[in-house]
Amino acid sequence: MEDKQVETLFSFDEEVLKKALKNIYSKDFHPLTEIEGNLFDATWKTINEAADKGFGTRKPDDPDYDFYREIRMNNAVFAAFKVHRAQNDMAALLLDENGKLRPFEQWLKLVMPIADHQMADWMRTEYDTAVIRAHQAADWRQFEREKDILPNLKWMPSTSVHPGADHRIFWGTIRPVDDPFWNEHRPGDRWNCKCTLSSTDEAPTAVPDENGQNKAHDGLENNPGKDGKLFSDKHPYVTEAHPGARKAVDALTKRINEMIAEMPDNLTLEEKTDIARNNLKIEKALGVTKGKPMTYEQANKGKENPKFGKEEGYRVNCQTCTVTHMLRRLGFDTEAKPNIRQSAYNEMAKQGITWEERFLNRDGTKPDYDYTYKWQVRKGYQVMNANRLKEYFREKFREDGIYEIYCAWKGGSAHVFCAEVTEGKTRFFDPQTGKDDASNYIQSMKANRVGVIRIDNKLVNPKIMGLFITK
Repeated sequence: MEDKQVETLFSFDEEVLKKALKNIYSKDFHPLTEIEGNLFDATWKTINEAADKGFGTRKPDDPDYDFYREIRMNNAVFAAFKVHRAQNDMAALLLDENGKLRPFEQWLKLVMPIADHQMADWMRTEYDTAVIRAHQAADWRQFEREKDILPNLKWMPSTSVHPGADHRIFWGTIRPVDDPFWNEHRPGDRWNCKCTLSSTDEAPTAVPDENGQNKAHDGLENNPGKDGKLFSDKHPYVTEAHPGARKAVDALTKRINEMIAEMPDNLTLEEKTDIARNNLKIEKALGVTKGKPMTYEQANKGKENPKFGKEEGYRVNCQTCTVTHMLRRLGFDTEAKPNIRQSAYNEMAKQGITWEERFLNRDGTKPDYDYTYKWQVRKGYQVMNANRLKEYFREKFREDGIYEIYCAWKGGSAHVFCAEVTEGKTRFFDPQTGKDDASNYIQSMKANRVGVIRIDNKLVNPKIMGLFITK
């Protein structure tokens, strides 16, 4: 199967569809009992972006933070049901009328209308609707908080250039915030509705006699400001799901929830979510299921590279050992492979990446090590020395977290090792050697050839899983 057979056919995300189609065609997973990871990842991310646009991102000290978390996890459920439906609709066309596997090109022609309809056309509508309903959810939370001052809600006219007639009968209607009317009718209960509500102390009006002609669309009859669901459980993706959907969705979302819950509080919810999704990719690439996150003591002190003193390849594999430490902290029981005659770099080149892409930003881009020679220019310093290097580290280590440090040695060659900052205190350690205190490394560094990235809030690149030994 060649990439060019899938290229330019998917406006949502060509690379995502390319990978998903290959997985479905090659039966890389079971479509009835599992959720295709690439489509799920992209769909959940898209709906979360819509939610953030409408509801706003919330910090832990925000009164709606827990509700914000509910919205994002409910988005995962919706995304999983959507993908389960799409993948099974496409998988159903794998075999011809004689029960034989169709050639990929033939199958592709049959499934692209499904992909375009479910993942492109409807995805756009779902995104737009999610933005609107997330904004309405935020409004509703505020209405609830202020109802002692502004006890009523007024249905405002649609802002659409060409508004439909279905909600027109409700324009100007004023009812109390807790009135049962709002359980049956609300702006946002029809696809792409652009009506809004406004809090008011104006007197309530009579309920319009609409004879049941304005029922909510399936999947939109709930109030997202109360249950945190931008799309309800009556959505056709749920009510008309393929067999096995509920079990597959529950298993996936439970797994993600568990991983998010076990992560440290110095990570944001968005960081935890992306790391959890990436953990699933790492599990697939390594062929193992991760365990509980390891503490520093469980992960380090020679466990990343236990053969360091035995063979040369284990003394030149620092670029693998720092990642091994991070994998172990995540819960993957791994060891570093040796770097024999540049084998680690050859493996990365084979995957089309450089050593600087072993860790990735959450958007998949290469992280910036912000080397000291760049920092020196920004600071206006003519020279770099040990004291300025310490200043550089103080700036870089302002946040609690785990860091990778690159340095060139004064005597030649280079190295990467780690630092961990906890409550403002920094511990330098070396996963390659197992050294528990590597603070004396600083005096041997070329001060203008040092770089730092924080790695506990980055993604470990699944493409480098060939560098590790699993237990």
